[in-house]
Amino acid sequence: MRVCYVSTQAVSADGWGRYTVEVALGAQARGIEPVLVTAREDVDEGLSAVEHHPILPPLFMQRFTTPRTLLKTPALRRILHTCDAVHCIAEPYAPLTAAARPLGMPFVLSVFGTWAIRPIESGPLRSVFMQAFRSADLVISISDYTRRRMAELIPMPRTEVLPGGVHPERFEEPVDASHLPAWAGQEPVVFSAGALKPRKGQHVALEAVALARERVSNLHYAMAGSLTAAPQYVDRLRARANALGIAQDVHFLGLLPPYGALTAWYQHAEAFILPSVSQGSSFEGLGFVFLEAGAAGTPSIGTLDCGAEEAIEHGVTGFTVPQDDPYAAADAIVALLTDDDLRAQMGQAANRRAYDLSWDRLADRVVALYGELTT
Repeated sequence: MRVCYVSTQAVSADGWGRYTVEVALGAQARGIEPVLVTAREDVDEGLSAVEHHPILPPLFMQRFTTPRTLLKTPALRRILHTCDAVHCIAEPYAPLTAAARPLGMPFVLSVFGTWAIRPIESGPLRSVFMQAFRSADLVISISDYTRRRMAELIPMPRTEVLPGGVHPERFEEPVDASHLPAWAGQEPVVFSAGALKPRKGQHVALEAVALARERVSNLHYAMAGSLTAAPQYVDRLRARANALGIAQDVHFLGLLPPYGALTAWYQHAEAFILPSVSQGSSFEGLGFVFLEAGAAGTPSIGTLDCGAEEAIEHGVTGFTVPQDDPYAAADAIVALLTDDDLRAQMGQAANRRAYDLSWDRLADRVVALYGELTT
């Protein structure tokens, strides 16, 4: 079976790209022949031998993105005529996919977060996206939260909620930690990973750490993630750490390579925290980082009313607290850092949860769904 994947890219440079790589590789390992249609020319090494058509216009780089994208309908249709199904993995390309697919071809649409909601909330192209989303034979949602948000706006076609994924073995196998500072092995550490920007909630975590330090001495807060996505926000975080008198124990690590330095921080932190703050249609669809932390055996703290509710089992693999509530987040930090048995139990449960939501299990189900749609 040939399945065409329509996405921004086939490298793990963003959420869409990462999902594309993992699903395509997983499908290929299960007998599917992937065909890639993307905007970028580069491709993951594991997919280098796969048929690849980098014909799409990039998203968000120019005005009138959707009309420009629709101009590629004939080119995509020619490719789809050689395939058995099409799987769109970047929501902004859904109108193009819907317009180009041959009559009767199964159309699978993956939805994640912001761009599952924003195009159908308002705007001149709302009806175009509503029709495209509703025309899918199957919607695969990263979380039930995303599905519910969509269902508030449109009648949903058949939908499968498939949270994931993670490669647990890559985060649970001990890695070299000799490069970590001495305090990371001697004093308690709360760790975050994700671009430093308001929606990720590092400002809430910072306040929570300051509050928790009243009950947990020498507590450090280390943040991994891009420092350039929102530089003014980073400046605000630095200034606030200074104002709170904890700047010496707040650490801005920048981007870290996966399966190396990043894994070492996951493994050596006492707790992982990312208290996301939803901003209208911008929200955390799931949070791969919670699964990565869990695979490393580290319990997580996330927030309610977003996809983190499915990545974290409250009271089992970590805690979910109200959004924008540093006091509740501080209580969760203290609970984990003052009870070694609780922290160990939650870490073990988080590791099991990571296996439940692994890329392998997700690929098994996705390929089974392709089979259902094409028979």
